[in-house]
Amino acid sequence: MKTKPFLLLLPLLFTILSCEQNKNSDEAACGHEKGQALNDFADGNYIWTIFSGFGDDYLGEEEFIELLHQNKIKTTEPGTSLSCIPLPDDPYKYCYEKEMNQLIENKFGKKFIPSLRHTAKQKFASEHPNEIFGYSQCDQTSRYPDAVSYNLQYDKIEEAYFKRYPLPQNYIKKKTEAFFSGTSATFILMKNGEIKDLSVESTFENKKNNIFEKQFNKQLKDFVLHTRWIPARISGVPVDSYMEANIGYD
Repeated sequence: MKTKPFLLLLPLLFTILSCEQNKNSDEAACGHEKGQALNDFADGNYIWTIFSGFGDDYLGEEEFIELLHQNKIKTTEPGTSLSCIPLPDDPYKYCYEKEMNQLIENKFGKKFIPSLRHTAKQKFASEHPNEIFGYSQCDQTSRYPDAVSYNLQYDKIEEAYFKRYPLPQNYIKKKTEAFFSGTSATFILMKNGEIKDLSVESTFENKKNNIFEKQFNKQLKDFVLHTRWIPARISGVPVDSYMEANIGYD
């Protein structure tokens, strides 16, 4: 028996209708949440929801929440599901929270929340003078003196290194792009400019280049120790931080 074409389309039709019903339901729920946010805001019940995931933005989080409270703004509890998820793209999710955040931003200005973040990070950095911060936790400013920007510093490091230490003529360059040959230095850059815990390591695609290992390690070590590095900062406060210098040969 031959199946009629319209019968084959029935499941698809039901799916479309179901999705449309869900969309209408989500829109209605979202509208209700936005209305609730407007009512709460009008009553002076301000609640800032932290959507950003765990990461660098959480540096000084307790201080940030304290500053919000000083401005009569409540927050979601740190560690709850809302405070550790990214801002969702779904327009029908967290409508109350997003609407309330927007209302707070409209009232206090677009620079209000970033300024509190900045102040909170300053306070955190000042109150943790002995902490060693990760590279990406710090301000995006160059730590190499001859680089005018954060993004150019590693190019400038390599440029200055090779100007001082050209590759030996008998160094064998690699023949493929699949491997990396280079020397890497990791160290702690103290807030006073001192270098601590310096470690240097070389890797070569062509094992015949291993004869240069000690030479290259010493060269990069000397380069690091004789460079007047610029200490890292967090919201302008000098801090101790992890740093590295990488030299590629091919």
